[in-house]
Amino acid sequence: MIKQSTVVVSSLYIAFSTSFFSTAVFAKNGSGGCLKATQLCEAYQSYRKKTNPGKAHLEKGKMYPIIERSKKNAAVRIKIKSLKRSSRWVKASCGEMLTSCKVGANILSKDSLKKKKPVRKSKKHAKNLLALTWQPSFCETHGSKKECRTQTTNRYDASHWSLHGLWPQPRNKAYCGVSQTDKGIDRNKRWHLLEPLELSQETATELAFVMPAVASNLHRHEWIKHGTCYGTDADTYYSDAIDLTKQVNESVVGKLFNMGVGKHVTLKQVRKHFDKAFGEGSGKKVDMRCDRKGRVTELWINLKGEVAANNLAELLKDALRAGSTCKAGKIDRANNF
Repeated sequence: MIKQSTVVVSSLYIAFSTSFFSTAVFAKNGSGGCLKATQLCEAYQSYRKKTNPGKAHLEKGKMYPIIERSKKNAAVRIKIKSLKRSSRWVKASCGEMLTSCKVGANILSKDSLKKKKPVRKSKKHAKNLLALTWQPSFCETHGSKKECRTQTTNRYDASHWSLHGLWPQPRNKAYCGVSQTDKGIDRNKRWHLLEPLELSQETATELAFVMPAVASNLHRHEWIKHGTCYGTDADTYYSDAIDLTKQVNESVVGKLFNMGVGKHVTLKQVRKHFDKAFGEGSGKKVDMRCDRKGRVTELWINLKGEVAANNLAELLKDALRAGSTCKAGKIDRANNF
């Protein structure tokens, strides 16, 4: 998947009419350098609209961590800690670009301003679990959720698997490098208070399509709890998860559920279709989960290997076998809430 411009993802309407307002190239805070202010420039919340709540300005001589830079490096988004919403855009000419916020830091060269691809950790033996949700069943018990209130019988998630998450294993591998404050926010399910994610426009659009719960900020929760342990940035993490979800939906497994809406399916059938789609023995790596009323709710799929380097068949080949308490369940229909 080609990464182009980067946008700040906030709430995405479940109708997938996502609007994007930044064409910035991502530079992770802490590795993106620092802006040493040389002018009293305005700090905009929206650089395009020139909105500046609180009339914030830079202070000469003060250094501000750089979060990201615009595509042509004409503007930078910095962190102003004294503000409640600390990220603001300023003209790049408002200061000197430094390699870090430490005294004596070197000035960034033009080459260092170019976007760098995230460095992946060695994942030859990595273990992950892909969790997919059958949205109609989820919405039967979560009808007040934004994504459920707007659900229709002809929307994609009414007849295809939705992305729940991609979880590095073992399960206790979570919240890597996350502050206690953010852990508390996440565990209390106040996901809207978590920092917006930095995703390319392409990734953000596709994510809203395969993960309707983006409307409830599930993507922020999944990233901070699981994605932070994946070894890449958020954009790569979700690009990988989206690709895996597509592979399931576009296979005979996806067809089994797509054509079987309203009918019952057995674990044996599901595993047989996984074998057919991804190779003999693949089905044994899949756990089908159902609720108390016998509705299929999720598929938990064990994976082994670097996700970016392999297709799903390869990732299933040496993965751990999965148990399953659900032997059969109903493929629920979507309702209009």
